[in-house]
Amino acid sequence: MKKVLLLSSLFIVALGFNSLAMAYEPFEAGLWADIKSPSSEAPNMGLGSKVGKATCRSYVGLVKLGDCSLKAAMKNGHISRVNGADWEKSWKLIYGTKTLVVYGN
Repeated sequence: MKKVLLLSSLFIVALGFNSLAMAYEPFEAGLWADIKSPSSEAPNMGLGSKVGKATCRSYVGLVKLGDCSLKAAMKNGHISRVNGADWEKSWKLIYGTKTLVVYGN
């Protein structure tokens, strides 16, 4: 019984850390999510001929790795001028990804 209580407590704490770690963005925490949303990183002036992506990963909401910056997405897509950007977020129980997608020339 003590083991079940301990494991349940650890699971609830891990979910809490996940929601605190990215509380500034809606729908980031939870057990399951797959969301695409516009970004405030760049003005949406139409799409360009090139697309660049930069992804970060999260494990249990405690370990977060990667470079999902605008600069990394521009470099990956060989973009010099950004026309627009979107976020793609996915969270499956204990593993999540957050991808910045930029459009430009």
